[in-house]
Amino acid sequence: MSLLTIIQNVCAEIDLDPPTAVMSSADPQIMQLRILSTRAGRDLMREHGWSTLMVQRQFTTTGANPEPAEPPADWDRFAANSKIWNASRLWQLNGPAEPQTWQRNRIINSNPVPQIWRMAGGKLDIHPNPAGETMAYEYISGFWVALNGEATYAANWAGDTDTARFPEDLLELSLIWRWKRAKGLDYGEEIASFERSKEAAIGADRAAAPVDLSLPGRGQAPENYWPGTITVSNP
Repeated sequence: MSLLTIIQNVCAEIDLDPPTAVMSSADPQIMQLRILSTRAGRDLMREHGWSTLMVQRQFTTTGANPEPAEPPADWDRFAANSKIWNASRLWQLNGPAEPQTWQRNRIINSNPVPQIWRMAGGKLDIHPNPAGETMAYEYISGFWVALNGEATYAANWAGDTDTARFPEDLLELSLIWRWKRAKGLDYGEEIASFERSKEAAIGADRAAAPVDLSLPGRGQAPENYWPGTITVSNP
């Protein structure tokens, strides 16, 4: 699907004439649907950490505080339970540090091990931050639109052939109840249908179960396991 087909499908559902174009349309109804579709897409992007929006990021520290290019322009938020790793030293950074802890370490010029981090002015701040080390973390991209359905992404629709990077049927369902609400119509059934479909899609997108890395590998045994047999004899 695309922005055009999404709007066409919704128009068929709500009994409007389907458009032949969306971005260039001067029809107030189509313009309203386009605006509502953008709001629907942004809300869906923020309500769940969709796997298609998850980015694995590695960068080399510059030594500046904060790092001038971190996080990148498409960053919206860190992935759930995401940690920042120093891949050069093989340790996990502590953070985000609250202001008091950060200021105390900076003022006394401490050298905490592992390092600490925080967000400052929308940028990633690391202390201490020697240049040339490799850092890694995962984040959720706010660029939920695939321009022309390809691998160039953006935060908003730019053309009729753009696609969404998460299930587009959710956009249609969200758009229907939003349009009915905007028109002062009853939308209880439509929003309930949307919420059911959204929860199903989120459930399908999640990992099946957490992995316990403390369990032994296949064919291995716990450290306290002894494979022998104890025989007790009466004296």
